[in-house]
Parts: sequence; structure tokens; C-alpha cells
Amino acid sequence: MEEPWNPYTRTLPAGSAPRFAGRILAGMVLTYLSLVPVVVIAATLTQARITPGAFLLALATVAVVSVPFTLLGLTIGYALPSKAAIVVAQLVFFPLAFGGGLLSAPDQAPGFIEAIAPFLPTRGAVELMWAAVGDYSVNLLSLVMLGVWVVVLATLAGWAYRRDEGRRFS
Repeated sequence: MEEPWNPYTRTLPAGSAPRFAGRILAGMVLTYLSLVPVVVIAATLTQARITPGAFLLALATVAVVSVPFTLLGLTIGYALPSKAAIVVAQLVFFPLAFGGGLLSAPDQAPGFIEAIAPFLPTRGAVELMWAAVGDYSVNLLSLVMLGVWVVVLATLAGWAYRRDEGRRFS
């Protein structure tokens, strides 16, 4: 993470946990902001409708499912130089979207996608959202794997952060 602000924040008397939590919260805020045009377009230009309760549940779901992807972005960002991180992120996130079945309707993905999807974090995320806004039963394997991905990515992001801190500031 080669931002001018980053070296300054590392001199503050707070530990790494608040900075790390701040990055995760910033990821959530950006996720919500990026959804504003999608929700506005869906509400005004399509037949899509949702109850207020389901909308609130969807907002809570976004908070939950944005965490693993923010952690993945942090892992990539701390582990690689900034120019390489941008490329690697694109090479990682698009196949995750495709492999998790994000580009198809529930249970409408090709067979090979349905076979690998439960093991990817994108599938657990999309199934939670489908359940929040519609009549969809979440696959337990997808939820368990989403949790596994969160733990693995949190570990990797922590490792990459400590490695970056040792490399640049020791």
C-alpha cells in the first residue's frame, strides 16, 4: 500500500488493529457507495421490487459479504507493489465472480460452475444475498466455505501487513 498517508498513520500511537479495521470499514463504505447507482437504476428503470424488511436485510448482508473481499484486496495490496497489485486484483476477482456463479441466476450456471462454486467465497456471498432478497435456500457448504475464506484471508492479510511493515518501516 504505497499511499503518502500510510507512512504517517504508522507513526501514530495506535497499533495495527485500528488501521486494519479502518481499511475494512473503508472497504464497506466504498461497497455501499458503489451500490447506490445500481439500486437507483433498479428501483426506477426496472420491474424489480423489494420489501423494506428485505432491503434492510440486504444492507446487512452487504456488510457481511464485503469483508472477505476487502481482506483479499488488502492481502494483494500489502503483498505486492501497487502496479502489480492492480493487475493481480483484476486477474483474481473476475474469475472468482465467474466461478462463484455471480454472472448467472440462482441454479442456472453451467454444471462445472455449480461444481466449484460452493468452494469459492463469491458463492457464499451471492447465496446470502439471494436469500436476503428472494426465496432462496442457502447451501450450508457455501456458508462454511465463506467462513473458511474469511479466516484464511484475515490470516493472509495480517501476514502481508506485518511483512510490509517490516519491509518499509524497520
